[in-house]
Amino acid sequence: MKAKKIKQVYLIAILAMVFFPPGISRAQERCPEPIMTESGLVSGMSNPESAACEWMGVPYAAAPVEELRWKAPGPHPAWSGARNTNAFGDRCMQKAMIGLKNAQSLEGMNEDCLYLNIYRPRKSGVFPVMFWIHGGGYVFGSGNGYRGDRLAEFGEVVVVTINYRLGVFGFLASPELKSEDPNQSTGNYGMLDMVAALKWVNNNIKNFGGDPDNITIFGESAGSWAVCTLLATPLTKGLFERAIMESQGCNASEDLDKGYRKSSAIAQELGCAPDDFKCLRAIPSLKLLNNATPNLLKKGFPFVAHHDGFFLADSPLNLIRKGAYNRVPLIAGSNRDEFDILSFLWPRLNNAAPGEYSKLTRRNLSLSDQEWKKFEGAYPLSKYQNRPRNAFKKALSDAGITCPTYLGIKAVAEHQTETYYYRFDYDQIKYGLGALHSMEIPFVFNSVDLGAARSLYGKNLKDAQALSKIMAGYWTNFAKTGNPNGKGLPDWPAFDLNRRQTQILDATVQTGTAEIDDRCSFWDEYLENHPPFLETLAKPPKKK
Repeated sequence: MKAKKIKQVYLIAILAMVFFPPGISRAQERCPEPIMTESGLVSGMSNPESAACEWMGVPYAAAPVEELRWKAPGPHPAWSGARNTNAFGDRCMQKAMIGLKNAQSLEGMNEDCLYLNIYRPRKSGVFPVMFWIHGGGYVFGSGNGYRGDRLAEFGEVVVVTINYRLGVFGFLASPELKSEDPNQSTGNYGMLDMVAALKWVNNNIKNFGGDPDNITIFGESAGSWAVCTLLATPLTKGLFERAIMESQGCNASEDLDKGYRKSSAIAQELGCAPDDFKCLRAIPSLKLLNNATPNLLKKGFPFVAHHDGFFLADSPLNLIRKGAYNRVPLIAGSNRDEFDILSFLWPRLNNAAPGEYSKLTRRNLSLSDQEWKKFEGAYPLSKYQNRPRNAFKKALSDAGITCPTYLGIKAVAEHQTETYYYRFDYDQIKYGLGALHSMEIPFVFNSVDLGAARSLYGKNLKDAQALSKIMAGYWTNFAKTGNPNGKGLPDWPAFDLNRRQTQILDATVQTGTAEIDDRCSFWDEYLENHPPFLETLAKPPKKK
């Protein structure tokens, strides 16, 4: 080959490496190119920290403000030109975490909050879609901030995270709101936001490289409540193909009468007549937020979905037990030590002597003689080092999360075989915190090496990263095929009602048996006949 020709070949190779680095095709460099949605063009960006394209703050519904407050979401108006979607949209209206402080300003939040974020691998192709619903007790949280880019890159999936209306803005139920709605629906505005977002994804995600015929919904805590609720509502039929529930179950709903009583009390607190929605819609959003959200630790979680006859006819758990739900493959599970750390909030129980176990349990939980015998059988002190504190900690986690999750997957397993149950046990973390609520999230999103998670796992970071690769692999395999198993991963058998297999997610992943039927049987009956567990514990003990 002549010298001049050789130089030309080398020059072309160098230019190719500069403008199209190895592993990045010409299509991958087109992240900023405008993409068409049903309302107009959006322009995204290439994430500099991962091999992913991203679009942030993409509107999926009209802003629910002024006359649209407490109405079902409608389509977003069309815009001209290409909308820049390189920054997150505002969070929905919310107080500080767990509602202890009033919000002082609207900075970073707005009633105009119905936005989603989209992440896709920076390569050509059509990818399964994973639709993430954030937690926060339906009163705080946002789809912003979850590392969808890392999960998209790792698993070759399109990740969508959403914001939805929270608290009084998303779950106020009223006869007047019901009568003005064309579907006679009320009290489920945050849930209807999720339905609208799923419809938007079905209609638009193909243009972002997603497969509209392969959508998995997944969520944690209240997001898991939402996943189970979306399984149970007829409004989502055909909108998704798989579901994953992390650390919550199917028991977060209430009838309209209970919702109406809350609505009336809120209206009076705000100086409006219960039926005067002209008055209530005129109240500034910050005032409405601060005067309508009770202290969660005293009142339990006050806002949930409602059985309005349109969105829900009954509780999600009852509907699933009847077989009236959207039957899709399901992963569900919880963390070993979910709420253990919260036991300090009840010092009398936390510091009880063995001789006080019976008295304090019966008084604080308002147990009958028969109920106490069942509780004692489920939580014998001999199994908890003869320490009431240990038994109460386990009961707190069971009642709040472990058993609602387990009862949910048991109900689904009565009707289908494509179910997989897990328990997250990894606790190699600073401060001896344990496998607490929400600790599994960075493992799922392949981000344990980032931010706060990285500092928490410290010298154990390599082990945590190894587990994260397994978990992200399970989750994304499931999104692709409906089965979490795949090459290089420990075998995860399907959940069986007789064998009750559970995948223990720890430094060493292995299959175990879920030995919690007796405990969850107690809470199944208790939660049906008593106020919510946290609300019960918050009341002063009954005096004899």
